[in-house]
Amino acid sequence: MELLIIILISVISLITLSIVLKVDLKKIKELGMDKNLNKLAEKYPSNIEICKSILKKLNNEKVKIEEDKEAKTTLYIALTDKIFIADTKESYTRIQTMSHECLHSVQDRRILMFNFIFSNIYLIYFGAIIILTILKVATNSLLYLSIFLILSMVYYMIRAFLENDAMIKAKYLAKEYMEEVQISSKEEIEEIVQGFENLNNVGIKCVNYDLFFRILIKVIIFSTVALIF
Repeated sequence: MELLIIILISVISLITLSIVLKVDLKKIKELGMDKNLNKLAEKYPSNIEICKSILKKLNNEKVKIEEDKEAKTTLYIALTDKIFIADTKESYTRIQTMSHECLHSVQDRRILMFNFIFSNIYLIYFGAIIILTILKVATNSLLYLSIFLILSMVYYMIRAFLENDAMIKAKYLAKEYMEEVQISSKEEIEEIVQGFENLNNVGIKCVNYDLFFRILIKVIIFSTVALIF
């Protein structure tokens, strides 16, 4: 009965938050593919060149850069100190995205490494309790779920801090980069930055919701498995 209540509360929480935060992935896609802004950003160099320029600005040129045209997401890997760049040439958002990942590379190394290590431990623990529950080795479901929720709070706090810090600063760093390279007029830069602002107003809420969503989905999965087995 307790597990059923937990599943119900988790589902209600996700639905409620999606309504309150106005989570709209379709809106994000529309804002990110603004044809006028995309055209303004066409004149900027390749993603790798943008990345190199921003890293130089941040005094962090030791970071390795690799472009993967098959990848859908640009990301920074703390363990290898490398930025993997996806094929985002067509979107104006690539300038802010490069800024975002470059900012990750200069965040507190201790927090970055903790996030990497803890994230893996967190996922291993989740997989372990699922398997042990199916094998009927772990019988105290509420205890294991409670431990998982504590780990989830730590995971969310660290991950949300890193993402929010980079997302908030990226717009300003991207603007500074565009002003320094002087490829666009002042008016064009303001127009692109406003596009970043509109995107961030929706996107930052969605990123935080997505982190929370992934946690509660795991809670629902484990609770369901515990009920069945």
